[in-house]
Amino acid sequence: MAELKDLLPYTKNMTLLYIDEEADLSNKLCEPLRKVFKSVDDAENATLGIGFLKINSYDIVVVDANSAIMSTDILLQNIYKIAPHQEIVLTYNFDGFSCCSFDVASTLQKPFKASTLLDKLLKIAQRVAYHRSFTQPEIEKLSTDLLYERKRIGRFMLNEKKLQETISEYANNLDMSKKVYELTRLPSKYALQSDLGAREQALLYINIDHFDFINTIYGMGKANKLLRATAKQLEFFLPTNAKLYHITADEFVILIDEPADQQEYQLAQQVQALFKESPVEFDEYNHFVVFSIGIALGTGKQLFVNAKAASKEARFYGGNTIVAYNPNSQYMREQKESLYWIGVLKKAFEEDRIVNHYQPIVSNSHSHIKHYEVLCRLIDENKKVIDAKHFINSAKLVGLASQVTKTVIDKAFKLFAHNEHNFSINITMYDLHENYLVSFLTYKCQRYNIDPTRVHLEIVEDILNTSTNIVDEQIHSLKGQGYHVIIDDFSSERSAYNRMLRLKAEFIKIDGSFIKEIVLNEAYKIIVKSIVDFAKKSGIKTIAEHVESQEVQELIKELGVDYSQGFFLGKPSFEL
Repeated sequence: MAELKDLLPYTKNMTLLYIDEEADLSNKLCEPLRKVFKSVDDAENATLGIGFLKINSYDIVVVDANSAIMSTDILLQNIYKIAPHQEIVLTYNFDGFSCCSFDVASTLQKPFKASTLLDKLLKIAQRVAYHRSFTQPEIEKLSTDLLYERKRIGRFMLNEKKLQETISEYANNLDMSKKVYELTRLPSKYALQSDLGAREQALLYINIDHFDFINTIYGMGKANKLLRATAKQLEFFLPTNAKLYHITADEFVILIDEPADQQEYQLAQQVQALFKESPVEFDEYNHFVVFSIGIALGTGKQLFVNAKAASKEARFYGGNTIVAYNPNSQYMREQKESLYWIGVLKKAFEEDRIVNHYQPIVSNSHSHIKHYEVLCRLIDENKKVIDAKHFINSAKLVGLASQVTKTVIDKAFKLFAHNEHNFSINITMYDLHENYLVSFLTYKCQRYNIDPTRVHLEIVEDILNTSTNIVDEQIHSLKGQGYHVIIDDFSSERSAYNRMLRLKAEFIKIDGSFIKEIVLNEAYKIIVKSIVDFAKKSGIKTIAEHVESQEVQELIKELGVDYSQGFFLGKPSFEL
């Protein structure tokens, strides 16, 4: 992975413009980049960025596609209108974004590691430096000569014509260099865009699985040698009507002109079989390369988009597989649904249509309600109440999960400031990874004069499965201030007990799947009883959710569960 010092030999005389409306990220990245670039300007929106370009010229522009001011198409058109050959790194926020349709030097999906951005910048800077050291000085010199010669009338006309031809030759060479992937000398994405035509074609989008692992194990230099060796093996057995392209570091494309029946699928199977049978050899190493391959048939640039989507679907299912593009597949439907909910969610934030519902948690030792779970809901444009399960995963894709939590917390604290009830709020992995909860909750407690002991934090499954020291430290810090911890969806697995003990939880919510069927399933009754007995011996309170009948409630109380929650006892409501 590239470091700042690797960029310095190339970028110390270069300039960079960073256009991103996400100010925190922009500030975080621009500060270290200023140490290695001659100058770095950061624009807080697209309009300001275009203004910078009208005044200054830049070697590299990093621009975010998620602009609230103008579409990505218009933004890029404005940039290329000012600087036709501008080197651009386009960042974007979610998988469904069709970045491949834009003619840019490189793309990068958020959230990304700083080292990934440095890798992109290093490759572009090397290319810019190469052309600057050879081609660009010649163009500038010849252009200067041309201006001089144009002032001389008559006898210098022949020289002018020759100089124009030479400049065109250099300009063509510059354009051609963009169509070659420097590492493997294969045709690049730009060449592929030119070759996608109106005739029937098939496209195999080949992604090397776990390439980050390869980079980590062997280092970038060795990984590059592996890529070159992989490219040679792919080229070795291509049919006469197929051509190989190198798209990004770990991605290749095979384009087949006028494919025979099933030729594209048979070729994909051959690629898989070839690399499974023999490892790629580079230096003193050999490595079995595994691919996710997406296949699409059709014409034009949409062929590339469809095959890339199929490749992502292959990776989604674990990699090492072949997937043919199907717009009606479960994966594609989920992606389209995510795109839909992202749009709905953003508009709901703009119009303050993210609301809370409250469901009572009832003590089984007395009937007085003193505790509510806070549940997030969205009111759509038809005033229909939408459960969070429909949009929360989409919120995570575009970095809005913590904004949802902050909205829920803010509205809950405003309500519970006017009563003495306890309340619980669901906390996700994203909230703890952004490391804002301790200070945010402290501020809200002070602002609304709420004792932290009234606040219960429901730890959901994604935190339990991806726990780190940083996450655990925040949870223990919150417990130290008086907040209570509830483990959600507690099951009978050993790992669940380990997580409960590690986080020193005071409450556990028994997995609702056990409670729903507990009357009909004797095994579930035994499981719940064992969980309750363990909890009582450990001084931990138990909560049964999905209590939906009198019969279930009576059995829950008989088993010794401390609290119950469910439609039988109270449905989620906008009011307490």
